[in-house]
Amino acid sequence: METAEAIFGRRSVRVFQDKSIEKEKLEALGKAAVWAPTGGNSQPWKFVFVTDPDTIHLIKTLSPGLLGEPAAIAAVFSRRKYNADKMGPIGETLALMDCCMASQNIMLRAWDLGIGSCAVRSFNQKAVQEIIKAPEDCTPELLITLGYPGDSPNPPPRDESVVEWV
Repeated sequence: METAEAIFGRRSVRVFQDKSIEKEKLEALGKAAVWAPTGGNSQPWKFVFVTDPDTIHLIKTLSPGLLGEPAAIAAVFSRRKYNADKMGPIGETLALMDCCMASQNIMLRAWDLGIGSCAVRSFNQKAVQEIIKAPEDCTPELLITLGYPGDSPNPPPRDESVVEWV
């Protein structure tokens, strides 16, 4: 798949097939995440792929924005303090930006592999951190639901007037 095809074709999928995702494909998503750009190559992140249906259900109860029945969830964690210690105060902001870029890599690679995704920010951060047993210095920033698409959403309109030339 061409990069442009992934960028313009990817959709936020909220209806999934009742089908698990092969481990090799999830590993490919993890690899795409760690190859995202990162300020000073600090890599201030952690990625946890949740495939256990009971754990997914538990996370879902704490996440009003998590719709559908995903086969997996990629939890994206930042390590803001770690990055601030390395880079000064700007490190906290960069850690969040780096997690955003890694998340986009996950979603684009997923689409390339035929897997739908949806980024979710409305969830109880502390509860997700505890459920996943993430280290205390890791803050859950985003949940990315993953699964084979059960429908094909139409693209929403985009406002291209926000692009200007000087």
